[in-house]
Amino acid sequence: MGIAALKKLLPTQPFDPKDLAGRTLACDADNLVWSFVTALAGTDADVPSPHLFGLVGRLTQYAKWGARSVWVFDGAQPDLKEGTLIARSERIEAARAAGENKQAMASVGEKELAECREALSALGVPWIVAPGESDAQCADLVARGQAWAAVTQDWDIALFGAPRALRNLTLSKTRPPELLDLAPALASAGLTREQLVDVAILVGTDYNEGISGVGPVKAVALVKKGAMPDVPNLARVREIFLAHPVDRAFVPRFGKPDDAKAHALLEARGVSAKRVDDLLSAMRGVGGGRQTTLP
Repeated sequence: MGIAALKKLLPTQPFDPKDLAGRTLACDADNLVWSFVTALAGTDADVPSPHLFGLVGRLTQYAKWGARSVWVFDGAQPDLKEGTLIARSERIEAARAAGENKQAMASVGEKELAECREALSALGVPWIVAPGESDAQCADLVARGQAWAAVTQDWDIALFGAPRALRNLTLSKTRPPELLDLAPALASAGLTREQLVDVAILVGTDYNEGISGVGPVKAVALVKKGAMPDVPNLARVREIFLAHPVDRAFVPRFGKPDDAKAHALLEARGVSAKRVDDLLSAMRGVGGGRQTTLP
């Protein structure tokens, strides 16, 4: 069933993005860039660099809401995730071979992510390549007060312990923004974070397949009774979520955008001068990136 099953256990709250004014967001870069690319691939728009087109659009919107952001990229992936990564690659290749729709064939590689990092640097937006999973580093930034909330579509942000996480942080009318406030969500489910991790392991994560026939309701009952079944690599998967490597010395430093560099870099990759101007104007509206940190 997988991590998405957690949405049945953890209640979220509607969130008004206007409440972001003066706050900093910790963005799960790989997850969000994937969302830009797949969303644009599902339209008829001919966008030469969807990863940068989406990044510019998202940064502009955040700035219009009065928020700053720090972007966190995946580092070394746990060995136990290899199966998930292979399966993802195989799905993409199968879609290409079958000539399926462009959305199914969309992909993001290191080249695209490197270009995003280059653009962020030109814009004075801080970023980091995490020691491990980006979700864990985002959760750490929020826990340390370096950001107010993590931004991701991945439900395992809760397993990594992010005190607050925002989903659907766009202008979409069909998928409005929602806030996952971890402490009250866990209280509502009657679970500790450690118990939530065990529930997730039973239904399946990126690092294990879960137990056949066990959904979220049954998993919660088993965990609350202390009847955890024998799961392969149980201790290792628990450690991934509860003791994941993060860089606790990292403090986001916001710089002043280099307008000329940003224009040159982004326009060379097909982003219009107007979109770049709109972004820079919006960023100046929240101080041009001159404060050190803005939790």
